[in-house]
Amino acid sequence: MEDCVVLPDAQIGRGVRLWRVIVDKRCVLPDGTRIGFDAASDSQRYHVTERGIVLVAPDMLGHTGLLDPR
Repeated sequence: MEDCVVLPDAQIGRGVRLWRVIVDKRCVLPDGTRIGFDAASDSQRYHVTERGIVLVAPDMLGHTGLLDPR
């Protein structure tokens, strides 16, 4: 992770690579996820600002943002 903000309760899998990404609370990023390296690909799934910052929210990942009950 470089130049990133990860909000509380986010789950980051092994081998995840992030560059200039803001990860919203309760996001679950599976092992091997790569975000921030391909603007064209990122913009199809996430919100990319004019400055190239990628914003990731739970609904963009296909889940409601609810963590598994403990």
